[in-house]
Amino acid sequence: MTKSTLFDRLNQELESFGKKAQAALDEGKLQIELLRLRRRQDRAARDLGMLVHRRERGGETDARRFDAFLMRLDDFQADVSRLEKQIVEARRGGGSAGTTPAPVGVVVDSTESTGAV
Repeated sequence: MTKSTLFDRLNQELESFGKKAQAALDEGKLQIELLRLRRRQDRAARDLGMLVHRRERGGETDARRFDAFLMRLDDFQADVSRLEKQIVEARRGGGSAGTTPAPVGVVVDSTESTGAV
């Protein structure tokens, strides 16, 4: 085996390793984004539960806020499904994981971060 052949083989192995490492990194980014999204979804569900509790105990609630929480949870579920599909594709080597995950199109309002209902 000549030096040239040896270096070519080494270069191929390094490229292969680099591609595998990049794929693992991309999948990790998707997993982190999924965890963040699920945390936000849990927060919204908790806030909706507090709103329902308040309403059931005779407190004053705004129907628009109730509907807004339901729509927000629907949006979160759609985004979770999208990310889960991207993760499955990344594991199969579908190539779509090589790009940065699309930003989640959910607007955060002040009640989400404070837990206020």
